Amino acid sequence: MKHMLFLYRHVFFILLICILITSTVNAQTELTLRQSIEIALRNNPDIRVAEKEIYKSLHGRIRARSEQLPTVSARGNYDRSWELPEIVFSPPPGFPGANGEIRARMGVEHTIYSGVTLEQPIYTGGALSASNRMASRGVEVSEYNFSSVEQQTIANVYDAFYGILFAVKLITVANQSLESAEENLRQVERFYEEGATSRFELLRAQVQVGTLRPNVTEAKHNYELALDNLINLLGINESSGINLNGSFDRRRRTLLDEDIETLVQQAYQYRPEYQMLHTQEHMNREGIRLARSNFLPKVFFSSSMSWQALQNDISGLTGDDFTRISSSQLIIQIPLFNGFGNTAQYQQAQVELQQTQIHKENSRKLIAMEIKSLHKKLQETAEILESQEQVMEQAGEGLRLANLLYEEGAATLLEVIDAQLAYTQASISYYRAIYNFNTTSVQLERAVGILSSENI
Repeated sequence: MKHMLFLYRHVFFILLICILITSTVNAQTELTLRQSIEIALRNNPDIRVAEKEIYKSLHGRIRARSEQLPTVSARGNYDRSWELPEIVFSPPPGFPGANGEIRARMGVEHTIYSGVTLEQPIYTGGALSASNRMASRGVEVSEYNFSSVEQQTIANVYDAFYGILFAVKLITVANQSLESAEENLRQVERFYEEGATSRFELLRAQVQVGTLRPNVTEAKHNYELALDNLINLLGINESSGINLNGSFDRRRRTLLDEDIETLVQQAYQYRPEYQMLHTQEHMNREGIRLARSNFLPKVFFSSSMSWQALQNDISGLTGDDFTRISSSQLIIQIPLFNGFGNTAQYQQAQVELQQTQIHKENSRKLIAMEIKSLHKKLQETAEILESQEQVMEQAGEGLRLANLLYEEGAATLLEVIDAQLAYTQASISYYRAIYNFNTTSVQLERAVGILSSENI
């Protein structure tokens, strides 16, 4: 009874914890950039596949090492002969009881065999050591691949996260433009009722409101698409109730002032894709050694112990009827000819090494070009950001003056609309410049191979 009471309390406690966790998750609506990256690194399918690839390569290394160890196998066999062969021979002259021919059966009807065999490779021409080194390099390749996928996931999440913040800014700009146009319309309507403006001005104000209203709908739609993109990267199903907690400001930590050649050399050292090719080159060299081993002799040691019983009647079979047999062998295999298969395999391994070397050299050029391009783009976006910030301030002041002059009758509605359009375009350009600068800086760190969740 006490055990049952303890069990009930334990189950109740687990259910209570689950309810509290669920309610906490449901109540959590704010999601920071760092939290988004952590969720993506746990749930993103590309990350999970790359992680499984590491486990796969680790098991492959264990399998390669196992080939150097002895193998022990047991075998059992039962053979029932239904018809035994006979030999017939003529007896020599004067043989007692000889009359024509003599017949004798060969073998027995029942054969029972059981045994244990140990086999150990002694020399394989370097095949086992080459295979072992290839498997170890395979683990390194899978780890570099995981690092590459991890950095790309971080960059994608950052892009998606700030894409949502950018979409929120565009919604704000669209709403502000629409509210300003609606305020202008109300003012024009008041002037029209007082006879201080024409119907043409009223129609122009109405058209302006109708033109800006779809922009709000489009901005909201773009926000929903950006949110769906982030949810897909995070590897979660629900997007309802999620509210991003982040400031849409210029990124402080960048590689803007770094020397390009220094960044290129860092990329050759840290970028996982390049390190993968470097490791693949070592694997290809081991593959050549493995193919070369097919031309060399191989030495194996084998030892076995078996028990065998040969009986015509097994109804009374006992342990005394089994005979123990033990033997050891030293086996030498010397390859002579296999249809030029070994030669073709060796040449194929050499071609694979040459292919990897070509990919590696081309990758060096592409990495240098990519870093130079992104660094130049980062400089351009920094200059655009500084200029657009000033332009937005000037456009905002121009809009304020246009509204003030229009209220006093010193400006036309067309001038107000132009000022509003200029401020809207300046705001969009400024926020786009922030987005381009931030994402480009992250892309540059990704190209160098130093992007991580800690320094994002």
